[in-house]
This record gives sequence, structure tokens and C-alpha cells, in this order.
Amino acid sequence: MPGLGKRLVFFAVVLASAALVVGVVFSVGFASLERMLARDALLTAQLWHKSVASQFEPADPAAGFRSPNLLDTLRIAEIDAVLNLRGDGRAVPLGPTAPEAIVDFQGVVERARADGTEPSSDAPAVALSDDDISWVTEPRYRTWVVLPDAGSGDRLAVRIQQSGDAALLRTSFQRELIYSGGVAAITFFSFMAGFTYRARQLMQENEAIRFLTLHDELTGLPNRKKFEAFGTKALAQDREAGAMTAVFLLDLDGFKAINDTLGHPVGDGLLKAAAKRLKGSLREDDLLARLSGDEFAVIVPKVAQTSQLAPIAERILKLLSAPFRIDGHEVLIGCSIGLAVAPDNGTDLETLIRNADFALYRAKSEGKRTWRFFDPKMAADLAARRMLEAGLRDALARGSFEVAYQPQVRLATGAIVGYEAMLRWRLPDGTLAPASNFVSVAEETGLVVPIGEWVIDRVAQDCSRMLPTRRISINLSAAQLKREGVDLFLRDRFARHGIAPGRIDIEVNEGILGRNEAISVERLRRIRAAGMKIVMESFGVGTLSLGLLSRYPFDKIKLDRSFLNNMRDDRQSGAVLAAICGLCRSLGMDVAGSGVETREQAELLLAAGCSEGQGFYFARPMGIDELVAAEAAEHAGSSVPNLRAVG
Repeated sequence: MPGLGKRLVFFAVVLASAALVVGVVFSVGFASLERMLARDALLTAQLWHKSVASQFEPADPAAGFRSPNLLDTLRIAEIDAVLNLRGDGRAVPLGPTAPEAIVDFQGVVERARADGTEPSSDAPAVALSDDDISWVTEPRYRTWVVLPDAGSGDRLAVRIQQSGDAALLRTSFQRELIYSGGVAAITFFSFMAGFTYRARQLMQENEAIRFLTLHDELTGLPNRKKFEAFGTKALAQDREAGAMTAVFLLDLDGFKAINDTLGHPVGDGLLKAAAKRLKGSLREDDLLARLSGDEFAVIVPKVAQTSQLAPIAERILKLLSAPFRIDGHEVLIGCSIGLAVAPDNGTDLETLIRNADFALYRAKSEGKRTWRFFDPKMAADLAARRMLEAGLRDALARGSFEVAYQPQVRLATGAIVGYEAMLRWRLPDGTLAPASNFVSVAEETGLVVPIGEWVIDRVAQDCSRMLPTRRISINLSAAQLKREGVDLFLRDRFARHGIAPGRIDIEVNEGILGRNEAISVERLRRIRAAGMKIVMESFGVGTLSLGLLSRYPFDKIKLDRSFLNNMRDDRQSGAVLAAICGLCRSLGMDVAGSGVETREQAELLLAAGCSEGQGFYFARPMGIDELVAAEAAEHAGSSVPNLRAVG
């Protein structure tokens, strides 16, 4: 019996020791599993935060996380709740987060406070959980990760759903203990295989997020972030090696028109095809990136001489000028390129990009489908242009524009038949700037439309003060003509002031004969149908040939001043003018001359068959008050300005 008692005691001690060992192993193992889940949650939350933050970069760093589809951004994150921890202590749910998440988070924080692990406002990202991996029942395991302050005073708290991972890890761990002993090695390797698989999953997820963070989703090219990192590194390496670094900025010409006419799917296909062509034409050391929209950029490092860059630019232009076949459409585009080189045009990437952008603007303004090196004068020119644009906006807001009226006379009698409305800008020093000084900037920026509408409204008001027998000519830009309802706008403005449409001449130039020629001509027909007359101005300086006149509903042709200045007082010049006038009359069009400065020019016009003339020889432009006074004097029969008759 004593021996049996000793054996029982021994077995009891062994069993107790075994139980103690098993208990310790379970406790240590489960604690390790919980730490593993905490690290996994922390890594998952950080990757998710980095991915979403790379897509939303507003002034408020937390603003990008307030999207209703917040949790749809990355399905792989297993996030089921997101809270915005305000600086005032409030927790605000973001996205499709249930209110119970706030209560759950507060409980986790209370436990962390009791354990002395509550994160402070300036602490890095930390994982918190009040769940335990149960020994028997199925675990319901979730971890909260509090991310660091992004600079706005707020923090994000993200809840990671890990019940499945916890159950899988617990089962694996228990199986390890049950089958330890004879199958310890097999169990160990099985666990390691599962762990490795999970680690591989995390690595793949991390790589996917990292790729999306650094690459453009549509073309697969590096995005601006990777472009900047590569460029900064290349500049440093080339500086040390004594080489140059070049930055090319590329902008597709006419891309917006492709989107508007053929649709965005074709536009997206065009971007991908262009990216493929460009990528295949560069060296292995070069980097091609898509910065935004239809703007690409290329970094060419290790440049020994700037002469190496011109062939690259020419090759890119040639590649992109060749036709593309997209979804059954043959698409033709072009490309404009701006080029800057370090260290000559800047020693940091930001300066190089800015200077390449100046060069790109110059390339586009000089006809597109070309390339330009940066020149310091470009920056000054662009700054002056932007100052002019700002001045135009301010002038429109403050009412600094004025309209002057230059008389149009009948050449044979010198009688005034009408006036041309001419826009002027009253500068702060009191001087008047003619439209020729700023109209090109107004057209490029789109300001020509609101300015043009202001002119129409002003002329309609002034017309009511003039003699009802006088016609008024108004210039209409191509941008205004592209706007739907321009005919209704004109008719409404003049009807509002009781002006008969027959008194209004609408002057247009060859700029209307562009890509949307049919639409422009149809709107001219509507304007004409409303009772107004259509005048082709600046005839003789563009590409319009005489044979095209029959295609457009013109009532009158106005010869450009430069055309008249180039004519000589001889038989040949007179014959050319006579031919133009004869053709126009046969088509039912009157012919007028502009820029008449001498009697000889007026006589040449009259002899050739022109009916009207306009220019300083007859009268200078005048304000509405001066015009009204002159008309009142004429109506009273007193002396009037001498408008010379030629006949």
C-alpha cells in the first residue's frame, strides 16, 4: 500500500506537473497569439490608412475618410468600423459604422486605462483589444487600432475583425498540443506552413496596396508620388556623378475633344495606348509617369550633353502623331512637350517641373505639336499673362470696361450709316487699352464669353440713345458662337431695350471655321433668321478663299486694314479689289473697307466697288455721350464732325 501510495502521489505530481506545463504552455501560447493578432491588426490598419490617404490629399487629412463608401476602398482590410477621435474627446463614426462601435471602443479604452496602456494624443499607432482567445467556445475577437494624429488634431480608430483569424490560430495551436509528441515535427511544420501562408497573404496584400499607392490605376505607369521619389534620387546621383537630369512634361493635344466626341472609354483606351507607345520608346534608366489627366512626364537621368535630348523629344512627337486604333475608331492626336534640365534650369525637382511647365505652355501657345526648352523669359511672360488675366477678372467685376463707337460711312456721300462697337479697358492710370491688347488672353481663359455678354448688354442700352436709322456692328468671338442659345441671348437683350434686330450687324472672323464649323454656321443662320445681319470681318488675312464665300450666310464682307495697306494705287491692285467686290455683289454681299487712313485708300475702295468705309480718315472711335451729342447736333442741322465724302 505504501508503495501504491507513493506511486499515486508520483502520478498525481506528474499529472499536476503536466497540467501545470500544459496550462503554462496554453497561457503563454494564447498570449503570443493575441500579440500576433495585435501586430497583424496594426499592420493591416497602417496599410489601409496609407492606401486611402494616398488617394485623398485634402487640406483636412481626415476629410478623405468621410466617404460613405469608406470601407469599400480595400476589401482586404477586414475593417468593420472607423471612428474619428476629435480633439474635444468625441468619437464620430465614419462611413457605414454602427453606433455600437462607439460603446465597444469606449470599453476597450477603459480597460486600457486600467492597464495603463491608454494611448496619448501624441502616441504612435497602437492596437487595443479587450477580447480573449477562448479555450473552448468560438472566439469573437476584434482589435481596435488607434492611428496617429495626421496633423489636424483628430485621430482615426479602426476596428479589425479577426474572429476568423483567431479561431484559425487557436485551432492550429490546440492541434499542435494534441498531436505533440510523436507528431511534434509534423505539427510544427504544419503550423509554420499556415503561418507562412498567412504571412505570404499579408505580403501580397501589402504589395498590392503599395502598387496602387505608387502607380496609376488606368495605365499602370508610376504616379506623381513615385515620379517625385525617382526624380529626387536621380538628381542626387547625377549631381554626384557630374551628369545632368532632364524632365519632359507631355500634354496630349486635342484629348478633350476625343473625350467629348467619342466618349470617355475611347479616351481611356487612348491614354493606355499612348502610355504603351511611350514606355516602349525609352531607355531602361528613364522613368515615364502619368501625372494627371492627359499629362505625362519623363525623367531622363545621366545626360552628358543637352544635344541628346532633342532626338528624344522628336521621337516622342513622332510616336504620338501616328494614328491610334481605339475600339474601331481611328484617332489622331498630337503632343506638346516642355523640357527643363538640371542643374541649368534648377537643382531640385519642384523647380524643374515648374520650369518644364513654362516651356510646355510656350510650346502649346506656339501652335502645339512641338517642343520647347525652358528659357527664363518664359517665366516672366507667363507671370505677365497671369497678371493680365487677373486684371481682366477684376475689370469685369469692377465695371472697368467701356464701349467706344467708330462711325461707318457711305463712301460716295460721307453719310454715317452705322457704328462699330469697340471694347476698351479703362486702366487704373485712366488710359484706355484697346481690345487687341488683351483679347487673346480673354479667349484663352474663357473670359471672352462673360466680357462679350457684357458688351452686348451695354450696346443694347446705348442703341436706345442713338438715332434709329443707325446700324451697330458687334464682334462675336468663336467661343461665344459655340455656346448654345447665343441667338436667343442676342435677340432677348436687344428686344429688352426695344432695338430692332435689323439694326444689328454681327461680325465674325475665320475663327468660326474650325472643328465645329457646321454647328457655328447653323447658329449664324439662326442669328440671321432673327433679323440680324452677318458680316465677315478681317477678310484677306486668313486662309479663307473666295470660293468658300458661297458656303456661309454673310450679308457683308469687311476687308482687313492690313489687306488695304498692302494694296497699291495701280491697275493691278484696283483689279484685285474690283474682282472681290464684283464676286461679293454677285453673291448678294456688300463690301466695306476698314482701317481707311488716307483719301487715296478711300478712293481706291470706292473705285473698286466698295460701298462703305471705316477708319481714322473719317472719324475716330467715340464714347456714347460724345456720339449722342454729335447726333443731336446733326439732327438740329448745326455743324457736325467732317466725315469726308469721296465721290
